[in-house]
Order: sequence, then C-alpha cells, then structure tokens
Amino acid sequence: MSLSRAALLGFAVCLSAQPASAESKPAPFDSTHKQVRMIRPSHDGKPIGLNTFTLDRDGNILACVGGDKMEYLPAEDGSFTTKTISAPKLLQKYSPDGDLLCEFELDFKPTAINEAADGSIFVAGAGKVAHLSAAGKVLASADSPHLGDMDELRAKVEKAAKEQMEQLTGSMKEQTERVEKMLEKLAAKDEAELTDREKKRIKVLEQQKKMFCDQQEQMEEMYADMFSVDTMLQRSMEITSLAVNSKDLYVCCGSPEGYGYEVWRMNHELSEPKKVVSDLGGCCGQCDIQANEDYLVLAENTKFQVGLLDRDGNRVSGFGSQDRTSKEGFGSCCNPMNVKCCSNGDILTAESSIGYIKRFNKEGEFLGTVGKARIGGGCKHVAIGHDEKRDRYYMQYEDRNAICVLLPRSEAPEFTEDELLAKAAREGLGQKLVGDGKTLSGEWSLDGKRPAKAKAGNAGVFGAISVILGDSGDADAEVEDEEVVMSQDVTYFCFHADGKMDIRGTYSENGNNGWEPVSQDLKANTIRFLHLEDGISYNEYSVKLLSDDKAEFSMMYGDQVMSTKVYTRIPVEAPKDSDAVEGDSGTADEDVAAESAGEKE
Repeated sequence: MSLSRAALLGFAVCLSAQPASAESKPAPFDSTHKQVRMIRPSHDGKPIGLNTFTLDRDGNILACVGGDKMEYLPAEDGSFTTKTISAPKLLQKYSPDGDLLCEFELDFKPTAINEAADGSIFVAGAGKVAHLSAAGKVLASADSPHLGDMDELRAKVEKAAKEQMEQLTGSMKEQTERVEKMLEKLAAKDEAELTDREKKRIKVLEQQKKMFCDQQEQMEEMYADMFSVDTMLQRSMEITSLAVNSKDLYVCCGSPEGYGYEVWRMNHELSEPKKVVSDLGGCCGQCDIQANEDYLVLAENTKFQVGLLDRDGNRVSGFGSQDRTSKEGFGSCCNPMNVKCCSNGDILTAESSIGYIKRFNKEGEFLGTVGKARIGGGCKHVAIGHDEKRDRYYMQYEDRNAICVLLPRSEAPEFTEDELLAKAAREGLGQKLVGDGKTLSGEWSLDGKRPAKAKAGNAGVFGAISVILGDSGDADAEVEDEEVVMSQDVTYFCFHADGKMDIRGTYSENGNNGWEPVSQDLKANTIRFLHLEDGISYNEYSVKLLSDDKAEFSMMYGDQVMSTKVYTRIPVEAPKDSDAVEGDSGTADEDVAAESAGEKE
C-alpha cells in the first residue's frame, strides 16, 4: 500500500473542516516562553517510543513509553510495507532536566496518564486502567468500563466494520455501475449504426470502467486492514486520555461502534462506572480530556472549542473559535488538540501542527500565548505539562518521540543550539541550494527541465485528493484518463533566499510553500531542511550535494529515510519543458466526456 495514499485519506478529513481563507499562515504572536531543547526517552541506552506524558507534583516527567509500534518500510517501487516493532511497556520518571530517575514495567501499553492530588498515578491503555502509588506499586487495576462483555463487543465491531466498508466503497461501485449501464446502452446498437462520437464514447467509457474497477480494488485492499474486525476491535480498546480530580476518575475511549469517543466516570477504586459523554468527536484518533474540581474539560478539536462539563457530562459552557489570525483563535484543521488544568483554575490549550500553547482563565478569557513548540505538521497527540514552581512548559513532539521544553524568555539563550545550527546551514550549504541567480539557479527537477504552468484541473489539494480517491467532483461526470495523473513525488523545487519555495508535484504545489534549514554536515556535503506549508512543517528532507548540478534528495521521517530521488539543477536560462502544455481545450475525448457528463440513467 502506498503511504501517501493513506496519508491523503486522513488529510482529506482534516481539510474538510477548513473554510477557504486567503490568509492561513498562523500569525507570529508575542509569547512569554521559548523552546530551548528536547527530551527524548530511552531504555537500555536506546530510544523508545513516547506515547504520552504528564508532570508530577515535583515537576518530574511521567512518561508512558513502549509497546508495539508500527514502522513503515519503503520499497523500491515507492510502496510501503509495515513492520511491528515491540518494546517493553513502561512508565518512566525523568527529572525536569531529562535525567531518567526510575521506570516501572506494565502489563499493557500505556497511552493515558494523570496524577491525583495525593501523588498517586492513574495510567491506562489497551482496555486496561490501573492505579499506582507514587513509588510504582499497583494499588488497583480493572478492565476499561466501556468494554463490557467481549463477545457482545466483537459482534458490534463486526457489524460496524461491514457497514464501514460498504459505505466507503459504495460510491465507487455506483460509478462503475453507471458506466456499465452506458456501455450496455451503446452495445445494444448495431455496430453499423454507431456514430464516430459514440465509438469514441465507448472507448472513453471502457477506460473509465477499468479505472474505477482498479481503484475499487485498491480501496478494498487498503481498507481491508484499516477496517478489519481485529483492527477495529483494537481501536475500540484504545484509551486516549485520563482526567482526575479529588473525587472522580474519567476515562476517554473509542466508541465500540462508529468513530466517535465516549467518556466514563469511575471512582478512585476503579469501580461504579458510569458513561457520562457519548458521541464525542475527535480528529485523527485524538480526543483529550482533563478535569479540575469544577469541570470536566474537553478539547473539542473538531469544533475549535474547549468544552466545560459538570461531573455528569452536562455542558455548562465552552469557549474558543476557529481563527487563524487572532491571538485567542485556534488554527490548522482541528484544534485545540490537548488541554491542561492549572492549580489556579486557568486552562492551557495545545495546538497540533502549529505548536502554540495558550492560556485562558476558567471563564474562557484569553490571557496570553505561552510559546510555540517546534513540532511537525499533522493532527497528532500534543500532550502538555506545566511546572508551576520552575515556570517551565512541555509539549509532546510525536514524530520525534520527544518532549519540547519551553523556558521563560529571561532564562532562554538569545540563540538556542538548534537556531545556531539552522543559521550555519542557511549561510553554508543552503546558499548552494539557492544558487547565485547568475551562473547557478535555485531550481532543481527530476528531469533537469523547468516545467510549464500546471493545468488548472490538476492543481490544488482537493484536486489531488479527488484524483487519488477516484472522485471527479461530479457523480455523473466522466473522468478522462489524462486527468488522473498526479505524482507522489515533488518533481521540481525552486529555493528562494528569503525562505520561500516553489514546488511541483504532490497535493501541496499550490500552497504557500517555504523552506527552513535545520542543520548541515560539511564533511558529508549534506544539508537538512523543512518543507513548510502555510508556516507548518509537514516534511523534512536531507539533501546530499553530489556536484554543483546534481543532488540526492531524501524525504525523512525522523531519522528514517522514506524515499530518495536524484534532482538536477536547471540552467539559469533553461527553456520550459516542451512536453508540458498549459492546458488545451476542445479535444475529441473532452467533447465526448462533456456530452456524456450530462447523460443520466
């Protein structure tokens, strides 16, 4: 299965929540804190996957790490296979400066954690909930209250999996059936009676039928894993977050049916369970809750709201709105992703993709921007913590299995180590990427040619998604084969000295693109940079300069190479690619498609 195909499916869901906006880049807000470093958990001297974290009363970091993790392995043909990496399931304690103090082994993969006022710890995951002492002793454990009878749960999941598959592949089947009816109608005529236009229409319809059948087969293959009974059963057992106050424990978990979430309330002895919230929305598997003595606090990321509920799940109030330019608004596709309650009643919010931590009072009034963590793009878990004694903030960076540390600006250096590395890369090998504009251009492409202007019909994020999903945008319109070409690779880069970047290929070619140096290795002649879209980092590249005119671009995920392509620098005065046309009109196939688009059975 192609990883980019699966990624785009998830990306389409996020994009559907965004209104069109001429200005989508997050505004640079004044902040009180600055990221200075990252803490990366490890076990036996090796990195280990970070699932989530919280802080204890002393400012130590309680990290849930390990368990099975899926790793994508790229193949030469651009597809990916998956490999399950197993690691010990642990609760670790780190000092505020990142030194490992101790660790405790668990019998389930921990994905949610919180500390009670007495210093004891609640941790959960994989359908299990446990209450531990501050020293790591198990005081109580139980199955998650949402599971109920496992046989009944499996039956519900089987039904939901079948319905989900039928829903997702139904539109493709309908399109195939529509084309087949058109072909049957034309086939009923004697061949001698067919006009030239009808013969061409038959050819186009046969191509469409093959395309739809191939895409349906690909979708069914892809969804077979995503919506298998075992996969959905495992998802139903997931616990995304825990909230605790002096009286209650709240467990947020996936609904056994569908894709929503629900919240259950228990006492500290893990008994007397009661479902208090149903049909809770969450983007990309993320749904976070916290609690104080007054409210159950929801991070309603699909609504751009923070919800305040009473202990029985009744909504009392809420605050927040989608606004990419104001200080108090939430940006990107689905935010806030995580929340945290402060001892004075204030509420902290964390925004995935963007990295902002903001502070609101209990009435929902905006108090200020704390800071911006340097995290990767995408809807991901961004757990946050606040050490009130040291005035430090922490945010999870899921792609790196790391925790970003933000200090008050008065304590932070003028330039962090990462900033100095980036500056050296921009002034060093970054200049070679940009070129001098006289003898060396800043343009690179796979074929060494400068592309012409793209066809309007093939441009844009939604155009790319519709191509991959096989949706022409009109249920009754025919799709021509030439409209179904969309490269999975960036075919062209143009680096500008001011940090802007032009690209061709992939879904983001019409976006507000930029590049930001990360570091360089002069000995290896290699530079790493981030590809930014609307100021958000979605991809990282490592570029090995083979010569003045050749470079090897590797797309990275953390330190793993996902794909590698060789690009050629385009000469300063290079002509446009003669094979790339600006879009023609009036071709025979387009006429046929246009006519048949209006034909309905």
